[in-house]
Parts: sequence; structure tokens; C-alpha cells
Amino acid sequence: MRKIFIFFNAFLALNLNFGMGAVTAEENCQIPYVDAQLNIHIPCYMAEDMALSVELLFKADNEKRAYWDLGQVSPATCTPTTSQCGTRLMEHGTNLLLHIPQLDVFGKTHHTQFTVALDAEHVNGGYFQLPELTYVAEDAIKSPLTLNLLHINDHHSHLVEENINLKFDGVTTQVNFAGFARMAAKIKELRSQVENPLVFHVGDAIVGTLYYSLFKGEADAAVMNAIDFDAMVLGNHEFDDGNAQLKTFLNQLQFPIVTANIDFSQSEDLNPSQLTRPIEPYLVKNINGQSVAIVGINTLKTLISSSPGKDLTFSDEIETAKRITAELEAKGINKIIYLTHYGYNQEQAMALQVAGIDVILGGDSHTLLGDFTEVGLTSEGSYPTIVSSPRQEPVCVAHAWQYGYVLGHLTVKFDDNGVVTECLGTPTLLLGDQFKQNGELVNEETWANIEQKIAQMPNVEIVTPDPEVSEILARYVEQVDVLSKQEIGEAKEDLLHIRIPGRHSSGIELAQGSLIAPLVAKGFFQQLASRQYNPDLVIQNAGGVRIDVVKGAITMQTAYTLLPFGNTIYLLEMSGAEVKQVLEEALINHFDNGGSSGSFPYAYGIRYTIDMNQAAGQRVTVLEVKNKATNEWQAIDLQATYRVGTNSFSASGGDGYLAFGRVPTEKRVDTFFDYAESFINYVKEVNTLSPIDDGGLTFIPKVD
Repeated sequence: MRKIFIFFNAFLALNLNFGMGAVTAEENCQIPYVDAQLNIHIPCYMAEDMALSVELLFKADNEKRAYWDLGQVSPATCTPTTSQCGTRLMEHGTNLLLHIPQLDVFGKTHHTQFTVALDAEHVNGGYFQLPELTYVAEDAIKSPLTLNLLHINDHHSHLVEENINLKFDGVTTQVNFAGFARMAAKIKELRSQVENPLVFHVGDAIVGTLYYSLFKGEADAAVMNAIDFDAMVLGNHEFDDGNAQLKTFLNQLQFPIVTANIDFSQSEDLNPSQLTRPIEPYLVKNINGQSVAIVGINTLKTLISSSPGKDLTFSDEIETAKRITAELEAKGINKIIYLTHYGYNQEQAMALQVAGIDVILGGDSHTLLGDFTEVGLTSEGSYPTIVSSPRQEPVCVAHAWQYGYVLGHLTVKFDDNGVVTECLGTPTLLLGDQFKQNGELVNEETWANIEQKIAQMPNVEIVTPDPEVSEILARYVEQVDVLSKQEIGEAKEDLLHIRIPGRHSSGIELAQGSLIAPLVAKGFFQQLASRQYNPDLVIQNAGGVRIDVVKGAITMQTAYTLLPFGNTIYLLEMSGAEVKQVLEEALINHFDNGGSSGSFPYAYGIRYTIDMNQAAGQRVTVLEVKNKATNEWQAIDLQATYRVGTNSFSASGGDGYLAFGRVPTEKRVDTFFDYAESFINYVKEVNTLSPIDDGGLTFIPKVD
């Protein structure tokens, strides 16, 4: 909606039976205000049955002509300069209707009305003048509006380009892709091309790679500031290192942060006085003279999956959304966008329950939307997903996957009444131009064929990195080479790795298998426990651990070489019988089905005997779980439910861990804790690593 700027003085002449002298406006009247219905309120206090006259001075901006009618037969004309437009005597308890039948603002004629509401009680009067008030009021011009919303979520400190396997003509092809330099380039391109662009980050900017472990958000802030987001909502992982570290990160950002369901007022670190830019529940942007609200919602999962300070108060996501939306609508705002770090399924539920929301840009669940089947990727729904609100109005829900791999671009069109009439868009997968098949760069002909296919795809694009952001990142990449050598702990002895128990390449016999893999599992267990996930055990596949950790200093680089994949830690709810089944299936995968030796299972929190002389499916002959209350080992209860940690690859059923893959959605949680960083946290905590001597594996090899 367009805005008009109203400058007015209100002179209130009180006819009194008392001979009192003049009093000031501050003593008798509050500051005038305009409500959501565009009524002008001048709250004043006067004696009973007193009459008063009101004189309003009106001026339209931009030298436009305006008509101000105070109930006279014909409108009184106001010149572009301030002048008197009319006076009306009114009795106590009545309202004065100020009606503007025609107001020419910015070349458009519209119709609206204002009401002056006067509270008259408890105060003896006199003559006084209200101070001049400048108020920016929404006018009643109704016109369509188009917005182009660019959004990312859950980039988790993934700042530089990575590799992905895609399918072109059915052939698996490794492609370099993503990275913030590509993201910045695509955003810059669209900002210059589309109508009314707004750029948002939907939370979990930090935690997950070496760039966070080493720079604690500084590198993220540098590239995020270069993009210059219009707003960001806090995700749960923003709180992983506590309020004080979050304060440091936020004070490096140069754009607004919105989060409505957390009260920061009592926080020692995050109250407004401690932040360069206070965290607001929402912001309102003027787009083509119309107000667009952007609201932030954080997931309550933060309370159990991260480390927010106890001086923060969290409120229910849905109830907060209802309250904030009602507040915005009361202000006359009917275009409302939510940035919700809440999860795809929960956000659809929010759209069904909260009237007044137009768009939900989501995060937390790392959801890929849109059709990417042509390149071999599977999504979880359409982009956008359209949900019907309680008013039976469309709500557009959109996600942009994870790690800066995709830039979401949603075009939303509103009608005269602020209702969404069209909602469509494209999430773009940001590719580089290096293609490998079978480990080798493709030849020129194949390259040209792949490039031609990509050019025909609406949501896959080769993007040249932005040079400015590339230069920013280069400074941090250089430092990584030095900082990755930073020592985080020490190995008391050689922690050798072997996938299946037997002889190590050094000639050392490892009868019970890897010495480092169980420590990796313990590290994951500690990470889950420290974040209140309350794990019972962790299972780690041997192939997910890549090197020996030799005696001496353990560095950052050691950890990321040991655990080089982009895995995260999952928590699964499983019965004791299912835990045994997943161990059996991991063994079957290699010993019976010819699968990778990397499927051999190592663990922490359980101990078990593997007897290779038994039949397939019956090799786990002893299986015990440590009781967390008594710290004693006891036989696993096949009927009981256990909370099992593992890496994301195994959780999906990889390496033959089929029982993991069968765990239903409602019983599995991706914590999005980077598994290498989780191990780093464990090493820093214990400082020295030695082989685990409590529990673990007993391996009985097959006797020929």
C-alpha cells in the first residue's frame, strides 16, 4: 500500500466552568496515533459534559492536492502548504469523523476515512496545544504487488565449493558445485533482474565444518555481509556454543535478525544493550509504498538440541505465530512472510493453523524441494508446497535444501487485498564446470553435451563464482592451511585402524579390531549426550573411519582426515531386537553378500561378541548395554526401546545397515552435528586418547 505523510497540529479548546489557567499538552493529552483502521486518535482527558473544538492542519507530501472534509457540505481544499481545513465543535463522549472523499497522492485517487477518538475524563482543563506530530500512515490505495524472495537455509559453515555426484544420461558424474562465491553471484544476478527482490537466510548459518571450528563464525559473517541479506532468523545451531559466542557472531553481522518466540530481554549476552543490532520479533519493509512484514520463528528443539542460556525464554511456535500475525494485521499489514527454522512438516502444520500468513520460508529439516530427477536427486515435495490457511487462502511453503547447495527463488503475487494469487518458483542447483566420470575429467565432446543438457534444465545452472566473495574466502582458505595444524589433543599410543579384526598392515595383530573406531563412536556419544539427546549407544561403520591416529599430537587436520565425509550424526529410536538385527545385517553385507568391508560394526555403549562360526543372522552371540544409572553391563532387552546414534550414511541404510534405513521418520532425528567436528569437540574435552578398555568387541574368527 502507498503511504501518505500526515503532519498535523491539534488545537483543543476546552470550555470550562473553572477559571483555571492554561495547562500543557503533556499534562492533558497523549501523543496522537493512527490505528490499524486508519483512525486518528487524540487521547485527551477532560471534565464531564465539556465541549471542545478540534482544529487539524493537514499537508500532503510531494506538493499533491488533498481534500479534507470535516462534515461540511463540500470539501474544504488544502493547498500544498499547511493551512486550516476546518473546525468542528463536539460534545463529550462523541467521535469526530474526518472523511477524505478524494485524496490525490502520487498521482492516484483513493477513498478512505479517519476518526478522531477522544477520551474525556478525570482532568480539569484549560487551553493547550498538542505538539506537532509527524506520522507515516498507510493509505487505502489497493493495488497488486509482486515480490521475488531469494532464500537459503542451513548452510552450516559450508563456505567453499564441494563435489556432488549427479546423473547425466544415466551416467554418474562428479561435479564441483556450491560455495558462497557461487551463491553470491546468483543472488547478485537475480537482484538486478527481478522485481522487488528480498534475500533471506532461514537459520543455522554456523557450526559444521572446519571453517567454524577455526573461525567461530567470523568467516561466515564476512561472506554473509557481502551478500547483505534483508533478514535472518536464528536457528537452533546458532546456540551450540552458548549465548556469549552467539553474541560475538551476531555483532559481526550487518543485517537484521528476526526471532519472535525467544525473549532476550533478561539475557546477559543477548539483550538489546549488548548487541550492535537488537534481535527483533519482526521487521516491516516498505515495498512500492506497501508494508511487508518479515517474522522469525525458532524451533523449540533448540532447548534440547543445543546450548541456549537459561536466561532465555522460549515460546510455542504456533501460539507465537498466531499472536504476531494478529498484531501485524491489527496494524493494517496484510502481506506477511515467515522465516521459520522449524522443519518442513511442522511448517505445513503452521500454515494450516495460523490465519494471515502468506509465505513460509523454512529451514532445519534440510529439505530438498522441486523436481531434480533428471540429475538423479530425490526431493521431498514440490517447490513451493501450497497449503490452505484457516481462511482457505493459499500459503506458500518453500525450502532450499542445505549447505548453500541450492538458492531458492520464489515469486509471489498479491491481489488488492493482500491475498496470494500466484506463487511459483525455482530452486537452483549451483554447479561449477568441472565434470568427472570414472574418476577422470570428461572429454570435450562429453563436456559440451553435459553443458547443453544443463542449459535446458530450469533448476540446474553453471554459475561463475563472484570475484568479491572469492577474494574474501581466499583469505580464510589460506589461514585454514595454517590453522588446520592446530593441536586439539594427544594420542597416548598408536590408535591403529583396521576394518575387520586381524593383522594390521604394520604387522601388529588387532584381534578385536580397530582401536580408533570405538573412540570415534564414543566421541559421537559424548556429543549427543552434551546436547541433551540422551543416547544409549552409538554404532559406527568401519568404512567411515579412514586412517590410523598415531602417537603424538592430534590436529584439526587429523580429525578431518580421519572423518572426511560430509556426514552428520543421527539419533534413532530402535528396539533391542532391531539393534541386534542391524549388527547382523552389517555382517551379512560383507561376509555373505560381497559388500564392502567397511560395513563391519564398531560401537560405544554396547559390548558384543561376534562369532564367525555361526550361521548368518546368528553371529552376534552376546549383546549387552551399559546401564546409565548403575554403570553396569546388562543383557539387552529385545523389547525395550533404545536411543541409537550413528552417522547419516549408515542411518540411510548404507553399507548394509538396513535396519537403520527402516526406522520410520517419526523415530529418527538428524541432529546435523558434523561428525568430524563432534569428534574434535570430544578430543578437546578429554585432551588425551587411549584405547577403550571397558566393553567393546569380542571377535571369534571362523575356524576352517
